[in-house]
Amino acid sequence: MRLVGNRHADELLLEEMLAPPPLEQARSSLEFWRQRRRRLAFFRVTERREADEMIRRWHARVEAAERARFGTGLYGRIRRLLVLGPPSWPFGPKTTLVALAWRMLPRRVAMIVLASLGTVLVVLVGLTLGLAILVLQAL
Repeated sequence: MRLVGNRHADELLLEEMLAPPPLEQARSSLEFWRQRRRRLAFFRVTERREADEMIRRWHARVEAAERARFGTGLYGRIRRLLVLGPPSWPFGPKTTLVALAWRMLPRRVAMIVLASLGTVLVVLVGLTLGLAILVLQAL
């Protein structure tokens, strides 16, 4: 019976160790590594590489902490949006409505939209080339 109790305690300890950190702690650690990366001189290649790796890791931990706190799916994204505000646009400091809508789309829908736009682009290029060939043959 004692073995079962220890096993349960071990599983709880593992679950606690693998759980994402609190959101505030993860954000402060991510900001620390971003500031460290900015302060490093360009010739400190190894330290900059380490900072880049830690930024990548802490960014993933922040996302995991946000998912743990707000939930997943559309409901979780709406809760996150209401509490934290709109996410920052990766191409600049200002957010746009298109960027926000694009980020809110589920990945499958985004892939379908991209595939549709690609198909329309290929068809338009084909029609343009066909029309150009007809015009050139008529001359």
